[in-house]
Amino acid sequence: MRDSRSRAFVRLTFANPASLVYLGLVVAAALPLVFASATGDTGFAAVWILLITAPTSMFLLLPDFTNGDSALATGYFLAALALSALLHAFLLGLVYRGLRDGTAPRGHASA
Repeated sequence: MRDSRSRAFVRLTFANPASLVYLGLVVAAALPLVFASATGDTGFAAVWILLITAPTSMFLLLPDFTNGDSALATGYFLAALALSALLHAFLLGLVYRGLRDGTAPRGHASA
């Protein structure tokens, strides 16, 4: 039983077109953040990924538990972004499944 729930979660999060397109956009938006340290310009590197993962990322980043540029602060920031992206992908998978199942032909109705 536990295996089928985890498979359903993975299927809803990663194995449908809506979630895959969204996760692709998240990866594309994360590229400036990844390469910001190489260029030295880290000012607006996280803007696009913050906008794509909003509002969940904004909610998760409200409590600023760590101050400064420590590794703990960076880890919390990246974990909040990843968690919000996965949550949005899962919710998009639920919506996609609901729309797909809602418009599928149901068979013959008996009178």
